[in-house]
Amino acid sequence: MKFGSICALALAPVLALAVPGVANAAVFLDFDGSDGVFGNDDVTADTFSDEFIFDTGLSVGLLSATISSIASSNPSSNIDFTSVTLNGVEFDIAQVGRIEFRTIEDLFIPGGLQTLIVSGTSGGTGSYSGTLAFSANAVPEPAAWGLMIFGFGAIGGSLRFNRRRQRKANVKVSYG
Repeated sequence: MKFGSICALALAPVLALAVPGVANAAVFLDFDGSDGVFGNDDVTADTFSDEFIFDTGLSVGLLSATISSIASSNPSSNIDFTSVTLNGVEFDIAQVGRIEFRTIEDLFIPGGLQTLIVSGTSGGTGSYSGTLAFSANAVPEPAAWGLMIFGFGAIGGSLRFNRRRQRKANVKVSYG
């Protein structure tokens, strides 16, 4: 009896993970490390909040993004963004109404996972999409730093050596 109970308890979490959950195939993010697109082409809920997580790798850099939604003459296709944030930083509002447009430009982001959250209201058949553009900052490798420091030292040493040589050349000796 005890063995069967222990086995059932051990298998319960595994079986819970095997049960398929509800998937939302309409939310998409395609990011290749330098640019990408994201969106939701099937916003049916009155209020929604979509979270996108993407990885910039180890690179730090600047990220710019836009998001837009254009409603047709049918009010059910209208989307109003209540909040669009990237790592907690709010997008700038460029236009609201039937055409919604927001941007964020040159946001410094650390390397690794980034979180984009889009929240808003929908008439029931809305959609939105956006673009991401990432440029990594060039950070010198440690060997490049070492070579640069050695170069500065060599320049300083040569300037000092030239000054000493000049002082010795300017010494006047008189016998009188």
